Amino acid sequence: MTENVVTADKITAHLQCPRQYEFEHERPVSPPRTSDDSIADLRLKTLRQSIITGLRKEVKSSDDRVSAAFDRFDQLWQPSQIPYLTDEQAWYDEAVVKRAIEQYLSNFGHEHAENLIATDTMLGYERDDIRYETTVDAVLKQENGYLAVRYVPNLNGVVKSWSDDNVQDFREGREFYPSQIGTLVRTSIAIRGLMNEHGLDPNCEFAYISLLDDSEPVYGSDEIYFEVGYRNLTVDYLDERKEVNDLVADRARAILDGETDPKAWQFSEITDNSCSYCAYQNACPEYLESELAFTDRSQSGSESNESPDQLPARQLPAEENR
Repeated sequence: MTENVVTADKITAHLQCPRQYEFEHERPVSPPRTSDDSIADLRLKTLRQSIITGLRKEVKSSDDRVSAAFDRFDQLWQPSQIPYLTDEQAWYDEAVVKRAIEQYLSNFGHEHAENLIATDTMLGYERDDIRYETTVDAVLKQENGYLAVRYVPNLNGVVKSWSDDNVQDFREGREFYPSQIGTLVRTSIAIRGLMNEHGLDPNCEFAYISLLDDSEPVYGSDEIYFEVGYRNLTVDYLDERKEVNDLVADRARAILDGETDPKAWQFSEITDNSCSYCAYQNACPEYLESELAFTDRSQSGSESNESPDQLPARQLPAEENR
């Protein structure tokens, strides 16, 4: 087995910014964390592990699955370790997560469990002395194939609408939406991993299941309303299969060759977009340099007698515009 292993997480980080990839995977830096970060981590951990427990339970009723999932939830949920602003906020967050677990397992989650092949597993394949891997939360048997599933709190950053040239536009520098491209990277590796494990004949698919989309309290009651979101990316991947697979191979090779200098990629787009959300700003030499360069450009504009109103407006990040 090859020693060159590249994961979907690594490629996705490299798409956002090669330096971010380096800080996350090559020489880890501990970024500052906020209470929002801790709450998001707790939600994701309890959602995934509680649901996986419910799926694995060998029972005949959805109520028993919910009960098993709630038992696991009670073991994992520790809001006292997180600085919530109010007790009401902590209560609401707990209620939202439990309601999401119940709603999923009481409906099509129970059917998924009846067709469960594996949970919390790794899918992968080898090409050109590189092994590609991605973790998925569940693999389900379908009527004529297999479905790999990844549970997420919401569908932010997941491909929403697509055409057949978006990956090419990204690779050639005309567009910059690394999060959405990253979801297709994971789809590619998951589907090809399913094919590697089960053969080329079955239909192999990959989907994100969002458990906390559009949650809100119901006015005048203790109920919480939200919808479970489902987004199957198989067709989106197949529409650009060659381009996505080429992108996966190119970025994997760049990672293995140590190409972590963001200036070799879409540097202006990275500084205008990825830097805004990056936790590694204070450790990043390119970010600090770009901030100084931006100050210099502003000063030079003033020196040329241009008023602030005459300076070009800064564009919103490309992914927010999509």
